Amino acid sequence: MNRILHKDYLRLQEGAEILSKDNFGDKVLRLRDGSMLKLFRIKHLISSARLYPYSLRFVHNAERLSALNIPTVKVLNSFKIPSIKRTAVQYKKLEGESLPRYLNNKAFPKEMAQKFGIFIAELHNKGVYFRSIHLENVMVLPDQSFGLIDISDMMIYRHSLRLRMRNGNFYHMLRYESHCKLLSPESQEFIQAYIDHCTFPKSQLSKLRTKLQKHFEAYS
Repeated sequence: MNRILHKDYLRLQEGAEILSKDNFGDKVLRLRDGSMLKLFRIKHLISSARLYPYSLRFVHNAERLSALNIPTVKVLNSFKIPSIKRTAVQYKKLEGESLPRYLNNKAFPKEMAQKFGIFIAELHNKGVYFRSIHLENVMVLPDQSFGLIDISDMMIYRHSLRLRMRNGNFYHMLRYESHCKLLSPESQEFIQAYIDHCTFPKSQLSKLRTKLQKHFEAYS
């Protein structure tokens, strides 16, 4: 992580487009060269982020996902910016559109629901626990495959995910009613594709199938 002075930060972000901000300041910028700059702040006085900043987690997760052949952003640089009490990651944008934007608020087609179920099964089989997963963080790439963005809140294990973690990951993914409704019409296709591609005891997957079906039923 490169420590930069305030004047260097101002030069870096000069002419940038602000894509996201909150009451504390800028969060995501599109720089003049088209690359992205994501800024991170420490939200609590006592936080593990002081020892392991979210910017470094973002960098490490990008490296791990690429090694697992899971499409994600390409990191170009990382910074520590003491003058604004932020760390930052500069990265190349992943080409494509987020799932909701791609679908244009219409329900999943059957084939895409199946492909999405296979993709989530692949993540779980490879030990990827994406705690912030929701449809806005899943990109549809130009070749119709899927990729991941906003990847700082993630753990990647050397083993496939256990049942509890898979179930918890689905809870996070489907907790947004608007997103769940997009997938609900083809929920059975999604669930079946996921089950068929899981490296997991079928007896335990039946429990997960039941939980998933109940979640979708709430929005049917």
